Amino acid sequence: MPLVKITGPCAITICKRVSTQWRRVSENFISKARTSNTLPSYLQLDDTVCSSCYNGIAVNGLLEFKQHSQAILESSRDNEEKKSTIYSYDEFKATMEEKDIRLKSFFKELYLSSNPSSKNSESKIRVKKQLLFVCYFLCGIRNKFVNNAKRDLAIYIDSVGASNSLIDTLADLENAMVLNIDDYHNIHGIKMPTTTITSTAVHLATILMNPITTQQAISRINIHNPRLVDAELIKTNIENKFMNLYSLSHNQRWEFRVVDDDTRLEELTVHNVYLQAVNAVMNVPSMQQYIQKGYLIPVVADWPGQIHLRTAISCYLFNRNLPNINDSILSFLPIIGPLHISLNSRELIFLKYQPFFSAMYSYIFGERKVLPQNPKPWRINLLLEISRSAWQEVSTAVEAKFGSLCKDAEYLTLKDLLDNTILLVLDIYAVLFRSGDFEAYLESCFRVWTIFLKFSRRNYTKAPLMFLSDIFYWELNQHPILGTIKAELPKFSDSTVEIFHSFLRRGTQKHTDADQLIKYGHYINLLRLDSSGFRENFVHTSSWAKYEYSARDITQLTKKSACFLLQCFSDIYTRVFHYNLLISLPLQTYPSSSKRKREENFGTFSLTAMNMPEAQLWHLPLGFSTSCQPDPLLYCDASNCLFLSSINTGPIEVLSCGHTYHKFCYNNNGSKCLHCLAFLQNGIDEHVQSLQESLLNPDKKKNKKKKTQAKESEENNPCDDDDEIEPINYRTSSLEKALREFQSQ
Repeated sequence: MPLVKITGPCAITICKRVSTQWRRVSENFISKARTSNTLPSYLQLDDTVCSSCYNGIAVNGLLEFKQHSQAILESSRDNEEKKSTIYSYDEFKATMEEKDIRLKSFFKELYLSSNPSSKNSESKIRVKKQLLFVCYFLCGIRNKFVNNAKRDLAIYIDSVGASNSLIDTLADLENAMVLNIDDYHNIHGIKMPTTTITSTAVHLATILMNPITTQQAISRINIHNPRLVDAELIKTNIENKFMNLYSLSHNQRWEFRVVDDDTRLEELTVHNVYLQAVNAVMNVPSMQQYIQKGYLIPVVADWPGQIHLRTAISCYLFNRNLPNINDSILSFLPIIGPLHISLNSRELIFLKYQPFFSAMYSYIFGERKVLPQNPKPWRINLLLEISRSAWQEVSTAVEAKFGSLCKDAEYLTLKDLLDNTILLVLDIYAVLFRSGDFEAYLESCFRVWTIFLKFSRRNYTKAPLMFLSDIFYWELNQHPILGTIKAELPKFSDSTVEIFHSFLRRGTQKHTDADQLIKYGHYINLLRLDSSGFRENFVHTSSWAKYEYSARDITQLTKKSACFLLQCFSDIYTRVFHYNLLISLPLQTYPSSSKRKREENFGTFSLTAMNMPEAQLWHLPLGFSTSCQPDPLLYCDASNCLFLSSINTGPIEVLSCGHTYHKFCYNNNGSKCLHCLAFLQNGIDEHVQSLQESLLNPDKKKNKKKKTQAKESEENNPCDDDDEIEPINYRTSSLEKALREFQSQ
């Protein structure tokens, strides 16, 4: 009899498909697999398995096959008995006691430990939910394969503060929800390898759900713009909505606001794991039901989360027949995280004006104290905050001294930094977003995008444009998602997952592997149920307590910073009004928002008072980056001025961009700066085109030159390893004396 050639595929569901040689399942194979606890229950005699799986199961008894076999056994309760997941503590207790009578005393003691006699009926229900969570968590610690699906789903929901009613009606969700997805990497390196595996730094994606119980579920119908990102729609709405207000600085628009700022978190390494995270969500049965009803799930994420999910959506919209993407991807809507916008804008402003902040730091703490080139986030936030407070102390005196018509480039630059830019990057998340002021937050997104555009901030010249395009598209189509966002804006935040990762990273050790990392994450969420336990474990031992300044210290820092600002403005005033010297600026040959082109066409100049000897045009207000720079010798920068531009014939409009206009000319141009509008519209066209190419051609090779340069720059710059606060040497009358001297010039 001729031999029959054995062919695949392999019957093992977790097969990695790396082998092309095949074996039959025999009784000997089954006997060996049972002995090593690696036999999956679905495997039958005469099934085909590849040589790799055959050896892993019957010969080597590898850990991954033991885990797979155990997982199959533990899922038999749901699959064979057709019983649903238990979400009732009483049902769980009865089921466990039926299996083992010895557990009666355990559950009784567990319940009495919650002191139920002192609680009302509603509190007792909540306590039972928490006790059920504890039971699943304890099962997970004992054996991670025990009721794995139930435990993960319970933690997935309860760890983000989902209400009891949401848990009770899991199979019939009708409320809106927001997902936070972010990647996490263990900062430690490779460990000692075992005989079978090499343990490396852990990398995973975290998914947190934020239910919005006050809003109905969002329909996904007409949610995605078929044009992906609509440049014309953005340009039209920016001109009509924002340009009239863009003439005002942030301080003029919203004044000084009280800020409760979040500490900047460490940036995460970019990995393409977001589609896998979305697939994990779609595999949860209740989420499948939610999606099948046509509901939408917004996903608040950083730039990688944005671009990866949008690329998948774009590929499906334009190429329906894709092997690994189906129409369920349309049920997810990526939205840029407001915290990431805030953090990136703060870092950008600090880095671009670092010589100025370094001079301020040395003035405050002494010339021997040098600000590190890569300072820790708390130092960045400290300098930004005291700059804001110091400007609040001296702004009235400075503006009165210079008058409203001074167009000196350095004066406008320093004033724009203090009165506009710093306030914007501090307030966009901490005040405007968290207060729920949607219209103010939307306008601030446009304003911060102009900063990203001016400095050509990688990726973030595009991220706000996607958000603005979506908002304007939904307004055009009157989509109900706008009502949800306006009513519950603070729910659409990415801070939850970032803070979670911050605590997780703080507890990471060199020996931490993936399973331990996951269990520690569950432990963090368990402590969230007990505020005193959470406070005891994280607040009192927090590392930021080392450099915490008192209110008196902050006041002294503010006043000393105010003295520094007065010194800067005094130097500018002396140069402009005593010596009649104006800064000579290079001309822009080719107006462009591209950083590379501007670096080729722009020269450098010195802003001496700000300690910036190699400043460039994008350090100045936006008007200096346009094709028509503000002219200090003209009262009106309008190209169609009906009067003599060098003659003051009436009221003058002074704009935050640096341009000035006769009031008649300004009104004649629609009460907007046409020079800045043209520059911004060119930037929109350029970056939307680049963005659409990236979305529709995900396999296109990226230019890695900038990444390499950025990495080399980070490696060459010394880091800030000092968490100690600096001593403050300040005399009480110093600011008053500095103000008198400044006003007497």
